[in-house]
Amino acid sequence: MEKKEENFPNDSAMESIKSLTEKDAKTFLNLIYALLKDNKSPSEHLISNVLSIFEKQLPRVAKARQNKN
Repeated sequence: MEKKEENFPNDSAMESIKSLTEKDAKTFLNLIYALLKDNKSPSEHLISNVLSIFEKQLPRVAKARQNKN
């Protein structure tokens, strides 16, 4: 029995991550790093911001890449 990945809110976020180019992935990692490095927010707000990247911004970039090709 294969264990389902539980760290991501849904399968579409995981698919979005898999479809990123190396440049896109590095850009998102830099964005997440900046959020963590400059964090002055409560931890719940920080987690919400990082989740927003995975749930909203990654799928938009992946869709734009697919439409471009």
